[in-house]
Amino acid sequence: MTGTSPRGSAARGQGNRAISGAPNAAPAAGDLAWKLPAQDTTMATERSMIDDVQLAQHIIEFDPSNPETYAPWTELSPATLATTHPALQPIPWPEAEAPRPRPLSATPQPASSLPQADYLVVTWTVAEAQALADVLTPGHPSFTWYPYAHFFSSHYEPDIRPGAPASKAKRLGTYFPLTIGARKVLCFKSELHLSQDGVKLPVRKLWHQILAETRARVVITTGTAGAIGRDVKLGDVVLGRTVRFHCSRMFAHEPFNAEQFASPLAVPLRRLETATQKLIPVNAGMLPAPHHRLRLYYDGSPPREAPTVVTTDFFAFDNSVNTYKLQGLGAAVEMGDAVLGLVCRELGSVAPGWLAIRNASDPQIDGTLPLDEQKRAAARIYERYGYWTTVGSAIATWAVIAGNV
Repeated sequence: MTGTSPRGSAARGQGNRAISGAPNAAPAAGDLAWKLPAQDTTMATERSMIDDVQLAQHIIEFDPSNPETYAPWTELSPATLATTHPALQPIPWPEAEAPRPRPLSATPQPASSLPQADYLVVTWTVAEAQALADVLTPGHPSFTWYPYAHFFSSHYEPDIRPGAPASKAKRLGTYFPLTIGARKVLCFKSELHLSQDGVKLPVRKLWHQILAETRARVVITTGTAGAIGRDVKLGDVVLGRTVRFHCSRMFAHEPFNAEQFASPLAVPLRRLETATQKLIPVNAGMLPAPHHRLRLYYDGSPPREAPTVVTTDFFAFDNSVNTYKLQGLGAAVEMGDAVLGLVCRELGSVAPGWLAIRNASDPQIDGTLPLDEQKRAAARIYERYGYWTTVGSAIATWAVIAGNV
């Protein structure tokens, strides 16, 4: 694989790896980024609290290579990008199962349907798509993926909040095909988001549409997430067969809130060791030293609780005082995966198998800080490490596809 610069079955019934239990004590002094750097400690009094919708949109749209997407607290700069975001080091894939981009013979129209695939891989933020492209579609960065706007104007645009990412992009997403061995894979970056679009939840309709068009037999939703509890560290990857809603804003009173959904698909184990021992370590040095040895959390390894992925309707994160009541619910928190579980339940017997593969792009935050300061801390860690932690979950996604025989 050519280095590119960032742009724009386990048996059931076994123990499970992960999780958080009761609220956690404060971290050891050596844990990463529990407190802001010294120069930032006055921010809470200098700036007003960040709006939840705006913060979530900043995370979604943040592009390390584009200063126009930076926030006032962003520590990156064009001058430091060469050191904070150098080229991805080549990944030593097994030759027969290396991801191979498969450009379409003719550029499709945005209004066209998606091509069919065996596996559909969906990601959500700009930085996630950059990492996913560098890992799985090398030579075809995410900004070159094909735009997808099938039924956008007629079926979606009226339901989308003005100013939301999809409203500005005038499309539903972008996509690019590849193969892993003989398996046909389609990577898709969504512009629709549970936290952004509005009360009609158009991303639910999008899931139905792209599942019908691709006819994928396995669907993976993947990208960044916040760690829940002290055990899940920066860069660790959660391979979840269970997702649940934990909404307290726009969708707090919806019938699906607090519901949990389980996939019938077991996590394939055949290629996980290759991923953790040979592939992920090549670029793990971009994370702080204590986090170079990333762990995968999945059904089939201890301790007791399943590695559930928790979906909130705003940018929630775990902290040491359990402000958002996440501890005990799962291993990772993000903003959308439970919609896939909901849609697959609606599809019933024709639903594909699915997994939620999420990397911890920010660790548990120090709950003694003012809440707005905690938000900035979580966002800042995402800005610096969102891309590099996603490299790990992209490789884990490869391992699931390559190992699913």
